[in-house]
Amino acid sequence: MVPPAAAVAQGRSLAFAGEVAFAEHRVDDRSVGGGVEISTGTLFGAGVRVRVGSRGTIAAAGRTGVLHPGRGATLSRDLAEVGLDGAFRMRDWFDVIAGVRVRSYTTMLARQRWTAPYLGAAARVPFAVQGLRGLLDVVVHPFASVNGLPRPEFAISSGAGLAYARGRLDVQLRYSLERYDFARRTTNERLEQLSALTLQVQARALGRAP
Repeated sequence: MVPPAAAVAQGRSLAFAGEVAFAEHRVDDRSVGGGVEISTGTLFGAGVRVRVGSRGTIAAAGRTGVLHPGRGATLSRDLAEVGLDGAFRMRDWFDVIAGVRVRSYTTMLARQRWTAPYLGAAARVPFAVQGLRGLLDVVVHPFASVNGLPRPEFAISSGAGLAYARGRLDVQLRYSLERYDFARRTTNERLEQLSALTLQVQARALGRAP
């Protein structure tokens, strides 16, 4: 085992995170009509992030919660999600990112499973205030799959937010949006999206600030 001092010297870091998010789920299924179904709820999550060397990062995270029916919706949805993410720092402000998310929506009638590998980029924009930075990211999901549905013809996620690091703590407030289009421009068209406003607190157990 590498002792902590040696691990820091080698560029490694270890951080734990907890988060809470207000999420909104929208479904517009043109094949059945009825307009847009909206569900909202609070999600709770946790994760761990490991920096390997000076450029690589690996993270694992999960979140869960209940989406309660709103306009047009009739059933509550239990959401559960796990993800594995990797990033490689190309520049001080720019990362190439890749990973996979596995998510389920469960109602009293059925369970739907989503698997969404992704590839994209993330940027950090420093501000004049020390420790404060802007966050931007966009990814595509070229091989996303959903049981009971054809593969989406269009699948993309994006996010923007602010982060502030001080000492061993890093606090982030981020808005994210995922969009999936199925059978576009047909009578079976289905448009689905999940948006979330997330507050995350990350504590470094080893290593330096990002």
